[in-house]
Amino acid sequence: MSDEIAERTPRPLGPAQLEELRRAARLCWWSLGLLGAITVMMYAAMGGSQAMLTALIEDVLSLLPPAAFLIALHFRARGVDRTYINGRERAFDITFLASAVALTTVGALLVLDSLHVLLTRTHPVVGTVAIGDTVLWQGWVMIAALAVSCVPPVILGRLKLRLARRLDSKPLHADADMNKADWMTALAGIAGVIGIGFGLWWADAAAAMFISVEVLRDGVRNLRNAVRDMHDARPQQVDRRDVDRLPARVAEAVGALDGVTACRVRFHEEGLRLSGVIHVATADGRLGAAQVQTVRDAARAVHWRIDAVAVMPEPSDTDARGRAQPRPVPRDDSRDARS
Repeated sequence: MSDEIAERTPRPLGPAQLEELRRAARLCWWSLGLLGAITVMMYAAMGGSQAMLTALIEDVLSLLPPAAFLIALHFRARGVDRTYINGRERAFDITFLASAVALTTVGALLVLDSLHVLLTRTHPVVGTVAIGDTVLWQGWVMIAALAVSCVPPVILGRLKLRLARRLDSKPLHADADMNKADWMTALAGIAGVIGIGFGLWWADAAAAMFISVEVLRDGVRNLRNAVRDMHDARPQQVDRRDVDRLPARVAEAVGALDGVTACRVRFHEEGLRLSGVIHVATADGRLGAAQVQTVRDAARAVHWRIDAVAVMPEPSDTDARGRAQPRPVPRDDSRDARS
């Protein structure tokens, strides 16, 4: 590897973060195995219920986020080469966008299909099934399958949520949210099957519509967030409820350095990390190589997520005697869309 490539090598993750990533990968593999088994079980018990069919498709879609995370983890591990001179940190953003597009597209198709069933007043048919010498209404088998299908996603979702917060991984957090929402799908499917048993043909289609809308809502929300991240928008917390406070903490740490009168930061997210520019104003209006390195070290010391940092001098005004006077810039450029 050339010196030029070596200089651009992203900041390596610490042992704690690497272990958390390994745990996340194991959870994703468990998700693929358990959710795949649930999908097979749901297909075997599906019958003629539209809600059951929609729940089955939702279970298949729930395989996308963990698969996307594993693919991104594989590409990220390749690191820097002559083509990807800045590494592959954004592999998480790209796979998150791809899975969000697929989720939104299928969700829209499911909504249209459910509307067609309601408008055409299609009546579902649920027959019987023989288990040994006993003949059962197939609806009971479907209800049992739906009840079982909600257990693994709830457990996996809680475990992924903890790791997502430790890693500040938004794709993993979105995967956990989708797992947590699976019990709503199961309950809606159960309600639809029970409605069939009571002769309410529309209950099944209404349950399918509810599931379809939830799938579409998840897809649109994830798509909006994925596009936002790809546009280098202002960093957000992992749950998307507020802005990320790391840029402000970096501004405070740099502003406390000797000789620094003010600074502002412009950071954006790249996968698990934050990268960007720090504009620094100094007392003498100068910014030497040693000061640049000091600022960069201070920024990276704030948190392991801070990666590539470019340090730029902030232009200064001059007084009547020609002496440099730093501009009164804020420590955190809160109005900057990329900060």
